[in-house]
Amino acid sequence: MKKIILTIVCLFFITSVFAQNNDDDIKTIQSYIQSTSQNEWFDPINKPGTTANGQSYDLSYYALSDNTVFSIIYTVFDKYTLQKVFYYKNNELIACIIEETDANNANKLLRYADYFYKNGVLINANGENKEFPATEAYLEGIQKLKEFNTLSN
Repeated sequence: MKKIILTIVCLFFITSVFAQNNDDDIKTIQSYIQSTSQNEWFDPINKPGTTANGQSYDLSYYALSDNTVFSIIYTVFDKYTLQKVFYYKNNELIACIIEETDANNANKLLRYADYFYKNGVLINANGENKEFPATEAYLEGIQKLKEFNTLSN
């Protein structure tokens, strides 16, 4: 009985410490994004285009002064506007914010997801929106970064 209670206490402690670390990591990422957004000057590279099924999109790259990418905004325009904002630090994806709004009313948020990554691992897994899988968002963010790096070389 003592082993069971001790095991439960240990599991609770480990879970609490892990959750605290994730909260701290998320706050650190949010602070970095906010600070960089406010303190850096960006001259975006815009690449409008059309998807394979005929929807128009806009792709904007925001690079830091050392030519590393800070964020990439990918917006697809249709009946609903889907916007994905990918944030990077040291060429590593650290966050992805996804919003789907009504094209006739940008203030009408239909679906939303925000993901934070550390070393390629999702650190807020309990908030995953199944309509926008976190792994898919991560892979797309990595692909967009590769495209930017190809453009800048």
